[in-house]
Parts: sequence; C-alpha cells; structure tokens
Amino acid sequence: MRLTETSRVVKSTVLAAGLGTMLDYYDFLLAANAAGTVWLSQYFEPAFKIPGIALSLAMVTYAVAYVTRPLGAFIFGHIGDRVGRRYTLVLTLLLAFASMVIMGLTPTYSQIGIYSIMLLLISRLILGIGFGGEWGGGATWISEVMMANGCSNLGFWGGVFQAFATVGIALASLAFSFSSLLMPHQFFYSWGWRILFLVGAAVIVIAAIIRHRLIESPLFMELAKRGEVLRYPAIEVFKREWLKVMLLALAWFYITAVTTVAVLPYSVTYVSKALGIGTLMGMPASSFILLAYAISLLTGGVASTLISGSLSDKYNPLLILVIGSVATGIMSVLFYPLLATGNPAVILITFEAYMASEYMGFGSLPKLFTLLFPTVYRYSGSGLAYQLGGLLTGLASGLILPVIISTLGYSAWYAVSALMASISLASLASSLALLKVTPK
Repeated sequence: MRLTETSRVVKSTVLAAGLGTMLDYYDFLLAANAAGTVWLSQYFEPAFKIPGIALSLAMVTYAVAYVTRPLGAFIFGHIGDRVGRRYTLVLTLLLAFASMVIMGLTPTYSQIGIYSIMLLLISRLILGIGFGGEWGGGATWISEVMMANGCSNLGFWGGVFQAFATVGIALASLAFSFSSLLMPHQFFYSWGWRILFLVGAAVIVIAAIIRHRLIESPLFMELAKRGEVLRYPAIEVFKREWLKVMLLALAWFYITAVTTVAVLPYSVTYVSKALGIGTLMGMPASSFILLAYAISLLTGGVASTLISGSLSDKYNPLLILVIGSVATGIMSVLFYPLLATGNPAVILITFEAYMASEYMGFGSLPKLFTLLFPTVYRYSGSGLAYQLGGLLTGLASGLILPVIISTLGYSAWYAVSALMASISLASLASSLALLKVTPK
C-alpha cells in the first residue's frame, strides 16, 4: 500500500472511530448537564419533595449508565473479538441512537408520573451498554489498522482519537449552556433541551453509515483466516490477565472521575446554591459555570489530550498518567476555594488548570491499553479495563457523592475534594504498580 493511501486509510479510520466516540460522549455528558437542571425541576423535584434527595436521585439516574458500561464492554468485546471490530462498532451506535431518542421524547413527571423517571433510567441503562462497547472497539480498530500499515505514531493518532471524546464532552456543555441562554426559558425546559438529544441521534446515523463503509481491521481478518479466534475472548482475558485489567482501570480512574465527581452537576449547585451566586458576567451562575467548563475543555482539555498522546510516542504512557494523577490531586484540593472567590476570571483560569491536569494522560490511553493485549482479545481487554474505570466513577458519583450531598449539604466541598484527591492517589498507586508488572 502506498504511503499516501496508508495515510488516507489511517485518517479515515480515526475519523470514523472518533466521530462515533464523540457523539457517545456528547450524549453521555449531556445528561450530566440535564441532571442538575432540567431533570431536577421537571422530574425529580416534583416526585421527591426534599431538594437534596431529589438532586441525589437525579445524579444516581445519570450515574447508573456507569454500572452497565462494563457489561457493554463484556458483550461487545466478545462480539468484536469474534466477529470483527467495524461491524460491532456499528451496533454500539445503534444503541446510542435508541437511548438518545428515548431520552429526548420522555414526557415529564407531571404528564405520566413515575413512569417518566423509569424511562430516563432505561435510556441511561441502554446508553451505558452501548457506550461500554464503544471505546475499546474504536481504540482497537485504530491501533490495528496502524499496526497493519507499519505506522509508528500510534500515540499521536490515539491522542487525536481521544480529542474527539474531549470535544464531545465540551459540545454537551456548550450546547446545553447556549441553548439555555438563547432560548426562552419555558421553551427550553419543555422542548429545547430535548432537541439537543434528538440532534445527536440524527448525527449518530451518519456516523454509523461512515463506519459501515470503511475497512475491517487487517489484524483481525488475518486472525480469523488462520482460525485462531477465541470462543470466549471476554472470559479469557479475565482468566489470563485480570490483574492488568484491574490496574489499568484504576490507573485512569482519576481522569473519568473529575467530570462527574467534582464538576457536573456538583460545581453548578455549589456555586448557585451553596455560595448563593446568582449571576456571573451578566448570565445565570449555572450557565457561566457550564460555559467555563466547555471553554476549558476545548482549550486546556484538548491541548492536554493531544500533548499527552504525542508524548506517549516518546515516553512510557504510564509516566504521563503519573504526572496527570498528581496534578489532578493538587487541583482537586484547590478547585472549590478558587470557585468561591466569585471572580469570573479566576473561575475560568481554575477550570483551565483543572482540565489541563485531568486530561494529561487521556491521549496516551489508546496506545497504552491496546498494546498491552494481544489481538485475540484486544477489544475485550482494552474495553473492559476502560469501562471498569468508568464503573468506579459511577460508584463514586452515584453512591458516595449523593451521600455526601444529602448528609452534609451543598456546601460540603471539602468532602468532595477529599474524595477526588483520594481517587487521584489510587490512580497514582496503580500506575506505579503497572510500571513494575508490564514490559518497558
């Protein structure tokens, strides 16, 4: 294959994998924005009259998708390691499509009562399963296409793939923030927020078509041709390499935890309710926080993702995770006192620093995860390690954080900081342990 053709194949694969992952993250985090605002007022506060309990249950409903992510990684990892990467990645998008449509069309509590909350819960469970099969397949597909074509800069392209995810998270906050500001309040709370999910569902159809038209992983095709496909790959990876899977899950735990433990939706309610700040720079405090978060993601977050991906071509990706976990732990302690200044410039700079520390290491994950597993269960191994990290985040944000809020109140920032610093410390310890048990 000519160099120009190789480059085209690699770029097309990164685009197809990255676009789908971006949309999955968009949907996943759009719900985080909705949980503390629209869902709270339209579903949970009417059903559960105590504000702290209502917010806690809204967060649990959002976080339940984290619980089904490992199940999705197991199911689709098994399919992907037996049938193929490309085909499986189309299936994961179909589940995301179904979830977005259900979420966008679910009636309010005043219309159908408790069934509305049940539909939200079902849509999150569906998304969690589809999301669980997404990342491991996308990272594996890119990695194997590049390995088959003799490309040496997997770290760089892995960083580009991860940047799509970072942009998806930012788009969720940007879309939600701007829509809430520009649309009439009543329209936004009735239909405006729903449009954001339905637009995402429409774009997912395009992403699925793009994926369907591209090539299968050459390494998987060779494996299938030789008749070496495992019968139960997702089970085999646990039997053979369970320690590696668990350590990888813990090593990146700090990255996935920042958003839902420290930022969304807690920082919004902390600023607006605990601090009592009504407006910032002429807009509602909640909208400003979401906007600051989105801007910092698109600048500091994306830059840190790309830098860490490129650095992983020169240095051990685990060393980059060590730096990121230490920086994130420090910022977790400083974050809320800096927000409490109420100074818009300080708040924006604080978000920039937090996102830069959080995403230091994010770009190195595709190279780290996929190269540590052989082709026979690469999809399963990388996907399970990634999504088990997500499960840990779900437990922290869906169980521990609601307990903190419901017992200590909105102003218990010190407990949230301690939780996030502890997570960063656990990730640091896991990265250092992996350095000892994996080949250099």
